[in-house]
Amino acid sequence: MSCVFLVLSSFAIVAFGQPAWVGGLGVLASAFGIALFWRAAFTFEKRLHRFLLGAIWFGSVQAVQLSWMSSDAYMGPMILVVYLFLCLAVGAQFGLLSVILEKRIGWREVLSVASAWVLMEWSRLFFLSGFTWNPVGLSLAGNYSIQFASLFGIYGLSFWVIFVNALALRCLLEKTKRSIAIWVCLAALPYGFGFAQKKWVETALSEKTISVALVQTALLPEEKDYMPHLADAFLPPLDQWTRVLELLKGKRAELIILPEAAFPFGAKRTFYPLEAVEQFWRDHFGRDSLSDFPPLDAPFAKLASEKWKVNNSFLAQALSNHFQAELIVGLDDFDPLDGKKYNAAFLFRPGKDPQRCEKRVLVPVGEYVPLRELKFFADFVALQFGIEDSFDVGKGAKVFEAKTPVAVSICCEETYSGLIRELRLKGANLLVNISNDAWFPNSKLPRHHVSHGKVRAAENGVCVFRACNTGTTCAIDCFGSEVAALPTSDEYLGVLYLSFKTRNFKTLYTELGDGLVLSLSAG
Repeated sequence: MSCVFLVLSSFAIVAFGQPAWVGGLGVLASAFGIALFWRAAFTFEKRLHRFLLGAIWFGSVQAVQLSWMSSDAYMGPMILVVYLFLCLAVGAQFGLLSVILEKRIGWREVLSVASAWVLMEWSRLFFLSGFTWNPVGLSLAGNYSIQFASLFGIYGLSFWVIFVNALALRCLLEKTKRSIAIWVCLAALPYGFGFAQKKWVETALSEKTISVALVQTALLPEEKDYMPHLADAFLPPLDQWTRVLELLKGKRAELIILPEAAFPFGAKRTFYPLEAVEQFWRDHFGRDSLSDFPPLDAPFAKLASEKWKVNNSFLAQALSNHFQAELIVGLDDFDPLDGKKYNAAFLFRPGKDPQRCEKRVLVPVGEYVPLRELKFFADFVALQFGIEDSFDVGKGAKVFEAKTPVAVSICCEETYSGLIRELRLKGANLLVNISNDAWFPNSKLPRHHVSHGKVRAAENGVCVFRACNTGTTCAIDCFGSEVAALPTSDEYLGVLYLSFKTRNFKTLYTELGDGLVLSLSAG
C-alpha cells in the first residue's frame, strides 16, 4: 500500500472515529487506525521527518475533532488562534510519540509507547485550567467497550487504544499468525468485557425509579444576557421565566433540572418588583398560587424604598414549592462573606433552605483572564475577548442532600474524570451536568461534550442527567448509554420528561482512580 493512501485512510478513520462523528469508525480507530499512519511514517528514516509528519497528521486530526472551536460568532477571531495553538501543541505530542517507535517493536516497546502517550495526555491537565478534550480513548466510548472505563478510566482507554495500535503495527511489520492472533484477541477484549459486565450487573442491581424533567431553554447569549450592541434581541427576565413555566405547567416531576446560568442577574440580586412577580405568578398558576412564595426575607427578598424586590432564588424556591419537587438550577452568585463571584448550581427543596455548589474548573477567557501575573498579556486578552469580570474558583467537592444524594458538575467540569470521581466518593448516587454550549453555535461541541458525560457514567457506575441551554439534554444510565434525549439543536426549546430507573454500582475506577494507570505508565 502506498504511503499516501495509508496516511489519508488513517486520517479519515481516526479523525472521524469518535462518537461525536461516526461512532462505528471508533472500532477501526481503536484497533488499527493509528497503526496505518505509523506504518507509513516508517518510510521516513530520519526522526525529524517522522516527528514533523506525526505532528502534522495528528494536528490535522485535532483540527477535525476540535472544529467546534472555529465557531467564532461569539468568541471572536482570536479563538481561532487558540484553536490553531491547541492543534499544533497536541500534534507535537503525537510527533514525539512517533519518534519513539522503532521498526523492531517488541512487548517492551509496545508498553512504552502506550505509557508515554498516557503521560502526555495527563500532562495536559497542568496547562492553565487543564485541557481534557479529545483523549484517544474516546474512540472506545461508542459501544460496549466503554465499560472498560469502569476499570481504568479514560486514561486506561487511551492506554488500550495506543497499546492495541502498536500491536497492530507489529502485525503489519512481522505478518506472523501469532502476532495477528494476539492483536485480534486484545483488540476484542474491551468489547467482550463490556458485554459481559453489562449483562451480569443488570441482573444484580436494584432499581429506584425517579420522575425527572430536564429543561432545555434554547436561548442565544444575546437573548439571555443584555448586550448593548444586540439590545433588541434581549428577552426580559420574566419572559425568560415564562418560557420555562409554560413548559412545566400542568405536569409533575420529583426532580426538575434547569441549565447552567439559566437566568440573568444571578441568584441573589433583587431585581424583580414583588408586585410584578405576584401578577406574573397568578397569570401562570391561578389567583390562589401566591402561597407558593417563600418568606420575604434573605436570601429571597429585600425591602428598598418601602417596596419589596425579589430575585431568581425567590422564583426558583416558589417553583419548587409549587410542584413539591426538588429543583436544580444554575445561577451566578456573589458571596458577600468573601467578596467572590461564582458560577454556581443550587438545589431548592420545598420548604427547605437552598444548597449551593460552585464551579471548580473555570474556562480560560470565558470565565477568567488567564496569566494575570503577566499584566500586558492579561490586558491584551481581556481587550480582545471583551472580558470585564472573572469568576472565582469554587470551594470544593459538594454533594447535595436530596432524596437521592446528587452532585452537580457545571459545563466542562464533566470532562474531568478526577473531579467526578471525587463527587462519587463523597456519596453521590446521581450525577447532574448543567451546561450552556450556545457560545459555539452550529458546531459539534454538544456531541463531544456528551461523550465525556457517558464516560463519567461508565467510570463510576452511576446515572447522569444533563440539562443544557443548547446542547444535548439527556439521561445516561450507569453503563454510559444514552437512554433518552431531546434534539440537539440551538433552537429547540423543550423539556424531557421521563420516569427513570436509577441504578448504580461500585467500580474499580472509583476506588483507585487514575493512580493505577498513571503509576504503571510512569514505572
